[in-house]
Amino acid sequence: MTYALAWGVNEGVLDGKVYRPVIEKAWAGMLKHVYADGRLGCIQQTGAEPAPFKATATYTYGVGAFLLAGSEIRRWGCIRWGCSAN
Repeated sequence: MTYALAWGVNEGVLDGKVYRPVIEKAWAGMLKHVYADGRLGCIQQTGAEPAPFKATATYTYGVGAFLLAGSEIRRWGCIRWGCSAN
């Protein structure tokens, strides 16, 4: 969801004034689930329906969504404040 909202603001599809606070809150929440050892937690396993999971649950496929969101957050910062090509 964070990725989609950030992409929408970056592409001008969504109103940044409305969605920026939501994106910032979502990203801050995601960052709280990065463990000291670098693993990403609170990832629910895939399945036919939602199922209980532990806050310590970590799965490799969750990292992709995190990286996609991060890429749009970075792009958003570059659009707003400029950044180098690195």
